[in-house]
Amino acid sequence: MTVILTACTMRKRFSPDPALIAASLSKGSLHSVGQDWRNRVAEAVGIAEARNVYAGRGMMEAKKAAAEAGASLFIASAGLGLVDANDVIPSYDLTVAKGLPSSIMSKLPLGTTEEGWWGEIAMKDGVARFDSRLSRDQTHLLVALPASYLKMLGGFLKALSVFKEGRLRIFTGSEHYEIDPELKPYHMPYDRRLDGGPAPGTLGDFAQRALRHFVTGILPISPTQDAKGHAQQVTLAQAGWKRPVSKSGIRLDDDELLKTIRTEWDTVQGSSTRLLRKMRDELGIACEQGRFARLAATVRAERAQP
Repeated sequence: MTVILTACTMRKRFSPDPALIAASLSKGSLHSVGQDWRNRVAEAVGIAEARNVYAGRGMMEAKKAAAEAGASLFIASAGLGLVDANDVIPSYDLTVAKGLPSSIMSKLPLGTTEEGWWGEIAMKDGVARFDSRLSRDQTHLLVALPASYLKMLGGFLKALSVFKEGRLRIFTGSEHYEIDPELKPYHMPYDRRLDGGPAPGTLGDFAQRALRHFVTGILPISPTQDAKGHAQQVTLAQAGWKRPVSKSGIRLDDDELLKTIRTEWDTVQGSSTRLLRKMRDELGIACEQGRFARLAATVRAERAQP
């Protein structure tokens, strides 16, 4: 049995519960802010299964990978902790990504780490349920996370039995992030050749696209291979792929990009993935993924105002 762990997404199919908006929290100590947030979550009403709350291609790819591998799907949520994809959850607006209006890090003391926040919101019952799924013989844990979530879950992952027994595999699109040396042996070395190979997409969904290729093209062929062997197979698979040619585009400052995002927002029904693709492919505008996510979050917050 395979278990997949992926990250929650900023895009959700439902408006956030008014009480579950990080921007509405007061600044304070890690514990006081965590306690306030936990109390709000405890009082919130679930609106739909987690798999149907989170939107975006990254989540879609993770769900497809889970279905194709017959795997259990869990979601690492910066607002709810560990969530089974079948759990009924509330919608919320909170992230650990710095620089965004919904970043919880701006409410916490300087020097607070993402891992510290995870310790506040990862409930014991959720962790226990997750660990029980991993206790089965030969269960692989496939982790598809961006850099900020790998930082947040680093200590948690190293405490799991699958880490000690070598059954962990990690996928991330953050090429410039230095992975924890203890986790690095379990990192599957997908690079931008994936974009020019069988699974083109954006940086935001890279980890999940790599995960899906692994569960369809690598794991079925060698389910008992160790991490080093799996990494070698990933390297061999990529040998015939080429990195896509980067296209230069018009460069705009933040004010100009915000104006464009506001203008085009309704043409893509508020889909940030589609909007970024439209800006790059149709409007010829160059925009880095992280910068776009920050500006799109600003516009989304504006649109959510009554």
